[in-house]
Amino acid sequence: MKYKKNEAKEAAKQMLRGVWTALPTSFIDAERLDEKGIASNLEHSITHLKIDGHYCIGNVGEFWAMTNEERMRVVEINVDVNKGRVPLIAGCHHQNPLEAAKLSQHAQDAGADFVIILTPYMAARGDDAVFDYYKFVADRVDIGICLFNTNQGHPLSANLAKRLATIPNICGYKQGVSGMAAATTLRNTVGTLMEVSVAEEAPWLYNVAVCGDHWLLNYCPHLYQVPGYLPVRDYTHAAQKGDMNKAVEICKSIEPLRATLGRWIPGYGSSNRMAIAEQKYWMELVGMVGGPVRAPCAEMTEENKKLMKADLEATGLIAKAKAGLAAAAPQKRAA
Repeated sequence: MKYKKNEAKEAAKQMLRGVWTALPTSFIDAERLDEKGIASNLEHSITHLKIDGHYCIGNVGEFWAMTNEERMRVVEINVDVNKGRVPLIAGCHHQNPLEAAKLSQHAQDAGADFVIILTPYMAARGDDAVFDYYKFVADRVDIGICLFNTNQGHPLSANLAKRLATIPNICGYKQGVSGMAAATTLRNTVGTLMEVSVAEEAPWLYNVAVCGDHWLLNYCPHLYQVPGYLPVRDYTHAAQKGDMNKAVEICKSIEPLRATLGRWIPGYGSSNRMAIAEQKYWMELVGMVGGPVRAPCAEMTEENKKLMKADLEATGLIAKAKAGLAAAAPQKRAA
């Protein structure tokens, strides 16, 4: 670890910055990881998409469909491929706090920079239960822990987050619940205590320019961006430099991509399916490794694949991906 347990909050303020992505996990089938695919997608994201950090084994990573041994192996692959180039967060979500602590300790030993843990999705029906769960895990590891608030478990209110911030190695908060009012209350309550990421790309420019946010943790950066075309990164940098005209122009230009995403990958709990297969197919269309999903996620129909491909072609992203990958190929051969 690059910091001591009592330095986790300061380390998070320094490292949880910029545009991060969260990649799906590549599988060969229901029993085997696609280790080469996992490595390829992370290398692509670091080298060609220039991400500022990566979160592995989250909701889009189908953590619930993986054994603990597989999850630990994915962390090891991420650390090995990354070689310290960008900060890494390992998803250590588990209903059982002892298992969450074991996964977190492994991530710490393997070389991850932080872990992130969802609120327990069974039994924890109140603030005290959630606090005790996180304290149980945090007491057993030194690595910094990011909280993850979604609609899937007991809500992590701003007041509960403030209480959890008294634990030395609770150092970050991923807000996966939509709503500007809730995000504003959260920033006002714990923004000076831990780094907060509102996990949506659409309001990111507002969050940077008006709210002063520093950290976007979301899966859109590897979907909207391809080699040679990095609009999320570009409008973020423009806004941070104070060139709001340029930032707004670039931000507006990806509205067709947002519309396509909204149709096919509408987000957690906002449709009757968890759209991981759609995300993996999108990745295949732009030159990344996709592959199958695992139960209980469902695969796309061939008809829906045709429709989604047509929608994405209409945005021009597939053509940009082909051109960008072709331009990058000579550089790779030269290296």
